[in-house]
Amino acid sequence: MIWDVKNFYSNLERVSEEGSKFSLGYFTLVVVSSLLATGGLLANNVPVIIGAMCAAPFLGPSRAVCLGWAYKKWKTFVKGLIKQLFGLLAVGSTIAFLVTLAFLHLIPEITVTPETMARTIPTLKDVFLTMFIAISSGVAASFVLVARRKIVSEPDQLPSIDYPRLFDVTIGVEIAISLIPPASVVGMGLAFGRFDIFHYSLGLLLVNVWGLNVGGMIVLHLWGVEPKPLQLEKKIRRIIEKTTNNVVKAYQTTSEVILHSYKEADIQIRLYAFEIPDHAYQSLARTVSREIKRETGVSNDVKIIATPVSMYTS
Repeated sequence: MIWDVKNFYSNLERVSEEGSKFSLGYFTLVVVSSLLATGGLLANNVPVIIGAMCAAPFLGPSRAVCLGWAYKKWKTFVKGLIKQLFGLLAVGSTIAFLVTLAFLHLIPEITVTPETMARTIPTLKDVFLTMFIAISSGVAASFVLVARRKIVSEPDQLPSIDYPRLFDVTIGVEIAISLIPPASVVGMGLAFGRFDIFHYSLGLLLVNVWGLNVGGMIVLHLWGVEPKPLQLEKKIRRIIEKTTNNVVKAYQTTSEVILHSYKEADIQIRLYAFEIPDHAYQSLARTVSREIKRETGVSNDVKIIATPVSMYTS
């Protein structure tokens, strides 16, 4: 289990929900990376292919799949998987198919390149090696979340040194897992009329997606990411909101929960409220603490940071 990290399990839930949503940025990056990958494969240009891998946006939906599985949030799991496969096959492979057809009409001399053939798995040895690399990439991608916990607990307040580390890991995983090149080769195989390439590259793509997700699931399972602590964090927040609204007239309430175990927690409440006496805040802290203990069995220390709010109308 992972303890002593502010809002850890709730923030992971937020990461999963964000990763499962389609966005214009996601589609734009899929299109750009597909165009780069197709051009690089047709030109047999390795640096361009690596650039396409760096631009590919597929770690977000993978985290949605892994965290959806860990939290038993099956809607998030399915949405993340659909986002992965739709981006790779419906967008990436289709673009590669259309671009390759266009080039074949313009430049009939274009043929299947060695880099294109490298994005297939024709033998059993290739299948097992691909599975090993894919699972290892998934482990690395999810390990960032559990090893660099400040990335999860304080995503908006990280020291600048953390961003390059996170960026390096993300780019490294994207290159290692290689999703967009085989997705492009799927479409290219159809455009060339080479169904052997189509089948072998589709197999590579599906193995890579499977391995990336399974590797992430393994890490989350080993580090104890499961529904119970998430449910406890959310229940504590519901108690805080209900109790606060019953005691003071709050304009806005936010809370931070640090679980030390299933039996101990620290709570910090930021309260924006119309002015009330200081002793009311002290009474509120005791009331909230008592209600959390009564309803969850968690011993806790509650701190309230109160900001007075005044309202003016014209």
